[in-house]
Amino acid sequence: MLAWMLYAVVVSLLLGLATLALERSAQVRHKPARFLWAICIVASLMIPFIASTISERGPAPIPELTTNPTTPDDRGTAPRQIAAIELSRSGWSIAGTNRLPAIRAVDTLLVAAWRTTSIAFALLVIASAAHLSWCRRRWSQGYIAGTAIYVSEDSGPAVVGFFRPRIVVPRWLTNLSTGEQELVIAHEQCHLDAHDTQLLTIAVCLLVCMPWNLVLWWQLRRLRLAIEIDCDARVLSLGHSVARYGETLIAVGERQSGRVAMGMAGFGSKSFLERRIHSMLREKTRHAGMWATALACLGAGLAVCAAEVAPPRVGIADMRSFQETSIDPQVLEGYVGAYQYGTAVLLVTREGSQLTAGPAGQAGSPIYPRSETEFFFRRMDAKITFATDVQGKATTLTMHRAGGDVTMRRIDAATAQQIVSVTAEKQRTQSSDPGRAAMLSRLVDGIAAGKPGYDDMRPRFATAVHHQLPRLQSVIAPRGAVRSVQYLGVDNQGSDVYTVEHEHGVSHWRVARDAAGLMSGAMVTPGLHSVLLDEDEAVSGLVLP
Repeated sequence: MLAWMLYAVVVSLLLGLATLALERSAQVRHKPARFLWAICIVASLMIPFIASTISERGPAPIPELTTNPTTPDDRGTAPRQIAAIELSRSGWSIAGTNRLPAIRAVDTLLVAAWRTTSIAFALLVIASAAHLSWCRRRWSQGYIAGTAIYVSEDSGPAVVGFFRPRIVVPRWLTNLSTGEQELVIAHEQCHLDAHDTQLLTIAVCLLVCMPWNLVLWWQLRRLRLAIEIDCDARVLSLGHSVARYGETLIAVGERQSGRVAMGMAGFGSKSFLERRIHSMLREKTRHAGMWATALACLGAGLAVCAAEVAPPRVGIADMRSFQETSIDPQVLEGYVGAYQYGTAVLLVTREGSQLTAGPAGQAGSPIYPRSETEFFFRRMDAKITFATDVQGKATTLTMHRAGGDVTMRRIDAATAQQIVSVTAEKQRTQSSDPGRAAMLSRLVDGIAAGKPGYDDMRPRFATAVHHQLPRLQSVIAPRGAVRSVQYLGVDNQGSDVYTVEHEHGVSHWRVARDAAGLMSGAMVTPGLHSVLLDEDEAVSGLVLP
């Protein structure tokens, strides 16, 4: 979560710098710039979410480790159409739940803080709107320069209201000269005609999505300034004197109240006066066109950079950047063997100085040494770490993939063959078991209700379900109660595959069981969301792409 938040800040900053360059280019050419900042705010919110969604969309089968994979779609697949579902566990996205508890706590805290600040800011916006509505009912009405206005004690000059915006001025404004009043009303009328109040209100509301992003607040401030500079340009285009208008800005700015409601397009903040006056006095130089073009190109380049920034992946860092090192073949021989993960077997073999790794029954993929115990794949985002005994023989293998670590213990060839034979026999004799389907139905309804039946689970699997229950509920509960459970077959790792129809959608499940029929692991894929549970705590996690 922290990495994603930093990514969002970087994207916002690059877009802000790009817009700053484009704004300067527009001002050199005396063109409006407020919509540039409005687009910048929208893009700063959308790009991080869209880019992350695209880069993390669902678990994809890995060709090197999977043979003819098939995934049931949301409509399900009839049992008679499936002889054996070839889905390798190595192709699943695995959550890294073996991360340090402190890291989990930080992620949980950040999500809670994000949610809290968004709610608090939304309530603040609503309260501000309610207060403004209450004030409007207390303000008196009148006319200045032939325009209907509200007269308040201290609010304004500004335009208030989203659906029916209207000008409000402070009572002291009625004591100014007629010429100054006309300029103030002309300024606020330009805000009305340009719908600046609505633009500013929408921008403020958008910040509810990401209130912790300080760059977005800077962009909002730049939008306010751009709105005022554009409004000044429209007022002057009506033929008013720059000197007289500038004097009015200073006179009104000195007396203007500092209290400005959210979404209120006013006569401008005091802190903006110097920049606004400087902008009004700016004249085109001889090389203005050249500077405008250069700034526009710079802005476009920065915007492209912002779009090209890669979002943090759920997976580990790009392993293809690792440098291969040379390892003694005798050391490699200590890693050759079979490693068990649940009902799956991973085989590590050696041919000369080249190790390969892959599920039993499938072609292995080459792995390359980064050090004596660390190996990486070139064609996928994964690496393997071996733990050895004093003789240098591997005792466990840890697969690092998709942000998660899966530790597999080494087993002898006879045990590996037995597991493979059991899985093959299960695939050959696969048949629907009403009792197992009912067990899955109880699990799904139990998760939705917050009371899963732990008696149907192995102890470690029950612990994993209990730990992940709040997050599992957020995925399963919205789909409603179970209507039916359809058995689809057995995958190539021996797990039963089901499609569960809910009141409001479907979910796809793969359930692993021990010899006694108790559930020892499960993976659910509701739409683009994936949940992986297993009796091994290292992979008992939840993935939400």
